[in-house]
Order: sequence, then C-alpha cells, then structure tokens
Amino acid sequence: MLRHDSPSPDTTGRRAVSVDRESPVMNAEIRDYSEAGARRHGLAGNGTLLNLDRAEFEANFNRNFFEVQHQLADHPLFQIPRLLELADEMTKKWPKDIYFDAGVDDIGQRWSGAPADITVEDLMRRIETSKAWIDFKSAERSKEYGKVLNTIICDILKISGRQLEKNMRRKQMAIFVTSPNRISTYHIDSEVNFLLQIRGEKEISLFDRKDREVLPEVEIERSWTVDVNAAVYKPHLQDRATVFKLRPGNGVHIPVNSPHWVKNGNNISVSAAILYHSWDSAYYNLYSTNYYLRRMGLNPTPPFQSKLLDALKQPVGAAIQAYRTARFGNLRNIGPNADGIHDRTPDDAF
Repeated sequence: MLRHDSPSPDTTGRRAVSVDRESPVMNAEIRDYSEAGARRHGLAGNGTLLNLDRAEFEANFNRNFFEVQHQLADHPLFQIPRLLELADEMTKKWPKDIYFDAGVDDIGQRWSGAPADITVEDLMRRIETSKAWIDFKSAERSKEYGKVLNTIICDILKISGRQLEKNMRRKQMAIFVTSPNRISTYHIDSEVNFLLQIRGEKEISLFDRKDREVLPEVEIERSWTVDVNAAVYKPHLQDRATVFKLRPGNGVHIPVNSPHWVKNGNNISVSAAILYHSWDSAYYNLYSTNYYLRRMGLNPTPPFQSKLLDALKQPVGAAIQAYRTARFGNLRNIGPNADGIHDRTPDDAF
C-alpha cells in the first residue's frame, strides 16, 4: 500500500510517495494461477522474484503507476563484480545493446552517441566517480540473466492470465548502473516497464501521461514516429509529478507513454527494468498517422477517442510503419547514426 506524503520543505513541490514497509503485498491466491502457459513459452522459473497484488495489477496495469516489491536486492547477478563480467560479455557479443554516457546533469538533455574515448568497463570500474549512467539494454541475452527475466515474467503471468501472454511480442530486461547523484534524463517509453531498485536509493518523477500540458500530442506523435527524444521536460510543471522513493526491494510500474526522469541518491545505484513489448500496434499506427496529418496542416483527433477514425487510420499507420522500418530499421532498436544521434530518423523521411 502506498502512502502519499506532503511535499518536504527541501523539495521543489514534487509529491512524494514513501513505502509502508509493513504493508502486505503478497496475496495467497496469487499462486493459484497455473504456470502451464508460461512453461510452454519458456517463461517458468524457480521461486518468486516479483510480488504483485492481484487487485492493484488488474486495476492499474498499463493505466497508472504503482509500487511493487521484489526479491532481487541481494541477488549475486546484480553485484558490481558480476556486472563487470556482463559488461565484458556484452561488449564482445552484443555491443549495440550497451548505451552509456557520463557527466549529464540536465534533466532535459537528449540522448546521443556514447563517448568514443572511453569504455563501459572503465566507467564501471570508476562508477563511484565517473558520473556515469550505463544501460545494458538486453541483459537477458546472457543466459543467467535470461533465467531471472523468465522467472519474473512467470510471476506476472500468474496474475495477468493468458491474455497478456498471447499479446507478448517480446520480453526484455535492461540493467541500469548509475554513479552517485546522477540524473537519468526525461523521456517516455514505448513499452510497459517494471523498474526494480536493487542497490542504492533514488527518486523517480513520474507524470500523468494524460496531462496534455505535460505531454502534448505532438510530442507523442514525434516520439512514436521519428524521434524517441521528442518528449520535452517542462520545469514549471515539475510540481505535477508523483515522486517514488526507490530503495532496494521496491520498484514502480510505469505505463507506456508515461513521462519520467530519475535523480540518483548519493550512492551507486543498480536497478533492473522488466519490459513488456506488446503485439498491439495501435500506438504506432495511430500516432504515426496523426504525425503526418499534422505535417499536412491538419489538427488530427487523438487516438482512442473515435473508433471510426482509429479504424481508418490503422492501415495508413501500418503502411507508414512498414516503409520506415524497411528504410531505417526499427526506430527504437537502431544505434547511433553517422552523426552520433541515437534512435532518430529524419523528419522529412517518408
């Protein structure tokens, strides 16, 4: 259960959410769901790693953010020496799945290409002083981390049932290693996220994705179509954020399109993002269609407000997606381009 506190005098008016450590979050009926479907897809694991409340999940999954509890805080795979081994493995096998930067202190700064004169292993060894943010984007490619992801997905499927399983296009685990007092910049994501804090403490500011002053339609359209950096931080609206205080053993569920940024505490932080990618292409198809309608000077109706308009836009967006993917690759999977710009395609390409 979450306890919403009044803003502290030393904050910037952000609403804080603290943890009731005695609150029961595990209901016995959670374990009643059959794991047969999970096993068929290689998702079943041993033990429970993610504790979810059934009622809260059913009410808020991919609708609202909510706190979760987990069992990864003392897991040996997430200790710095073991993560150094992961960095070495991924650098050799999947270098495009590592992103890192150093020295960023602007909440609104865009992602860009990783520094060319430094290695992720060097940043990891100097993590206390390197002012680094390191993202192992698909850590599950390494076998042992894949087992952890499978167990957590199985925990989710125990609650969600078969429909979520049928809609699952891809499961992914990103691991973030962050230097003391670092900022993770403001952005929105195209996947459902369970962000689990494993080491250290930090605060995440989460904004209502339905607030069009915080997140205008044009920013969502650009983010889904041409530029994952399209969401723009607005300092004067910071007081509309709900701030979750993350510490080892807790985490937060983040729905698609929910703007957020993170401020690390005065400590090394390790966290894992459990990412659920759906087969549902409605977001891309509708927002990309609206993006091009807006470029034509029109003011398109936002998605999910008219079933008729959405039905007309879906095939148009699907055609746009097919063309752009064939020409540029997947917007959110490509690496930095020749100019060092990360995850972006030209505005006039289409």
